[in-house]
Amino acid sequence: MKAQKFSIKLWLIELRAPFFTASCVPVILGAMMAWHETRSFDLFYLILTLIGVLALHAATNTLNDYFDYQSGNDLLNREANRPFDGGSPFLVDGRLDAKAVYRFGFSALLLGIGIGLFLAFRKGWWIIPMGLIGVGTAYFYVEPGVRLASRGLGELLTGLCFGPLVVVGTYYVQAQEISSGALMAGIPVGFLITNVLFINQFPDQEADRAVGKNHWVVRLGKKKAAKVFVLLVSAVYASVALGVLMGILPKISLITFGTIPLSLKGVLVTLREYDHSPKLRPVQALTILTHLSTGLLLSLSFYLSEL
Repeated sequence: MKAQKFSIKLWLIELRAPFFTASCVPVILGAMMAWHETRSFDLFYLILTLIGVLALHAATNTLNDYFDYQSGNDLLNREANRPFDGGSPFLVDGRLDAKAVYRFGFSALLLGIGIGLFLAFRKGWWIIPMGLIGVGTAYFYVEPGVRLASRGLGELLTGLCFGPLVVVGTYYVQAQEISSGALMAGIPVGFLITNVLFINQFPDQEADRAVGKNHWVVRLGKKKAAKVFVLLVSAVYASVALGVLMGILPKISLITFGTIPLSLKGVLVTLREYDHSPKLRPVQALTILTHLSTGLLLSLSFYLSEL
């Protein structure tokens, strides 16, 4: 089927723009922490940081779609709960050209690299090693030569990049120093985004297994993976509590516990319906909502601690 003409709406869906909250939350948290600890705040550099992180996020989404399409993964997937998982339907049905998607993803990657180099030049060279991890993960997540996700590293690197790495990186751009508080605050956010990725892998398990994309849901099987999901969800609140007990996070950060009912509902459904993909759709939505609300509450707690 011949690709259609350029459509902004089509590309926004392809980019999964509503899920860019995964990038916005850690950037907001890092900036809030920099203000809380050092009173440093520069709106221009905050916006530039956000654009850079969003560019890498967009690159990750589109490049992964391209490589999954090339491997035949998306063609095999019969249980996908789109838009949460299952790759791009527009490559499968021909509404987007695969080469155009690759070019877009690579261009977004170059934009992220360019912004990172500028920030490193203006704010400090610690941006370089952090940026290299993000860029490498974006490109090589399912790239056929490296396939980080197939090596069982996808969950770890996703949690690291969209958690501590972005929080600490944003903090560093604002304050030009590394903070143990920013690192600690980034850990629960890392678990939150890992949970989003993890639950989205359940419907994709069979298709991923068929093409050798051996992430942890494939390796464990859905029944055991459902129990691991419980542990990952618990780790979000345990890491916040640990930060408070250590005196690194303010006591009011415990307001994040207000999202426990959302998490609990998702956990109970997953333990019961782990093998029924359509019934996991509400859990996928709840997990994204929990990421957003918990991350924003954690950010808010640093402002409230000042009052």
